[in-house]
Amino acid sequence: MKAWIVLASLCFSTLSQASSFEQKVREAQEAMGKPLQHVDVQLLSGEPVSMSSLEGKETVIYFFASWCSPCYGALKNIESVRQQQPLAVNLVAMALDEDAEAVSLMLKQTGYTGVVWQAVGGVQPLHQRAFANGVKALPYLIKVDADGLLAENNYNIKSVAQWKRVLVDNQSLQDAMREEN
Repeated sequence: MKAWIVLASLCFSTLSQASSFEQKVREAQEAMGKPLQHVDVQLLSGEPVSMSSLEGKETVIYFFASWCSPCYGALKNIESVRQQQPLAVNLVAMALDEDAEAVSLMLKQTGYTGVVWQAVGGVQPLHQRAFANGVKALPYLIKVDADGLLAENNYNIKSVAQWKRVLVDNQSLQDAMREEN
């Protein structure tokens, strides 16, 4: 009998959390089309950077962390694209780590040499579902238009070909995921 009560309470608490989760996802997605959220960011050296420096430039921001296994492959793929052709959009890789040393090691392992910012609060923007990241997952990327509005988000850009379509061909994130003919 006690096991059933525990199981029932777990099920009911999950149901109530699911509604809350759905609401949080919906609220995060409502950020689409609105101005880019500003969080405190810095270079890995600790020098502050202003997110307002992105204004006037169409920008892709790739969110990653040293503890995110798929992020390693994505950084390698992004670097491959960066080395092959000039980018049509501004690109910033945003580390959601508090440990700059771990991020530096990751960058060395992946060969990534592009612009890297570090969120001062580490994983805090992820926990707050910032930048329309409704499911709090990594890897994650957003596209910000030249007016500083959050235009698109995606969790599934993975291959070199997809990254090329996003960064070089300036395709939408959804179009970049489509199979090539």
